[in-house]
Amino acid sequence: MPGWHARTKDLDLKVVGIVQEQHPDRARLYMQWQQMDWPVLADPYNELQIKVVPITLLIDRHGIIRYRNPKASDLKKFLDTDYPERPKARAVTPPEKNDLRTLKKLIKAEPENARGHFRLGVAYRARFDSEAAKPDDFALAIHSWQQALALQPDQYIWRRRIQQYGPRLDKPYAFYDWVPQARKDLLKRGEKPHPLPVEPKGSEFADAGKFPPRDIANPPPTSKGFDDDEDLIKVSKVVVPSTKGDRKAVRVHLTLTPNAAKKVHWSNDAGPVAADSKIPVGYGQKVTVTLHDLAITAPPKDQVTSSEVRHVEFELRPKEGKILPDTASIYLFYYVCEDTNGTCQYLAHEVTFDFSETQSPE
Repeated sequence: MPGWHARTKDLDLKVVGIVQEQHPDRARLYMQWQQMDWPVLADPYNELQIKVVPITLLIDRHGIIRYRNPKASDLKKFLDTDYPERPKARAVTPPEKNDLRTLKKLIKAEPENARGHFRLGVAYRARFDSEAAKPDDFALAIHSWQQALALQPDQYIWRRRIQQYGPRLDKPYAFYDWVPQARKDLLKRGEKPHPLPVEPKGSEFADAGKFPPRDIANPPPTSKGFDDDEDLIKVSKVVVPSTKGDRKAVRVHLTLTPNAAKKVHWSNDAGPVAADSKIPVGYGQKVTVTLHDLAITAPPKDQVTSSEVRHVEFELRPKEGKILPDTASIYLFYYVCEDTNGTCQYLAHEVTFDFSETQSPE
């Protein structure tokens, strides 16, 4: 995109971009950073039904595509040609409805509809990023995208959507590693960076070559704390496997939500969560897996207690070139308190995974 901007800004040519982003505001930040001033349209549901990007189209003043992925000589010929108007324009198909209710009905009626599965995944992820989010939305989005890719494995737009949240070694590139530098450069120029309603994190920054492996010890849960058998902290999980379907890595996304009904809050002045902003993680079985890139939401600064939702994200990979075991368990440890003057406890929460059910389509 920056290359096209430099080559066309002085020509009699109107440029319009279309991005296949789940979060189009990120494209707006990139455009601001690169000082590209043309309009950008968003097509998160892939209404254009394209399989790969980038694609460059040269369209004449009558709306007719004359070149696809043109060479420099094609651009000159295009600008020098006065194209005649087509006598009859084809009717434009109106966009399909993409609300959750409509898409779920579509999938129920047409379970082999690959585009329907993809669009349903986009709708679930959009709700997950909204104030109306439901606990299973992210997992349902990943499942829907996997169903779509299984039905149409050559659709790389859909594959990239899974890879955005999946293991690092499955990524063709780091998706949003440019964001910190963009903000830094914009502030240096005296500009206010375009805000991002949904901040990229964890796997979305992941670069395949920039993470150290870690072997995790096997502490028995009872030696580190008492089991959180009352669900003072509710843990939801999303496991995103490699799109290669080889069980060589998974990306784990955990969401930790204090139980509002019991007025549970984090105790930020005690234990490892407050000390180093990390939740200890251990395996309840023989160590055959390595953990990579552990990241956890840091507690709010200067707050002794808080009740925000926290996120833990990491990657699991088998050791010695093996595949992931069918099952594994990890333990999360945290300090929490009930009610305003309730007792604070150091608790353990076991999270289990069934990797035999997380294989991606080949």
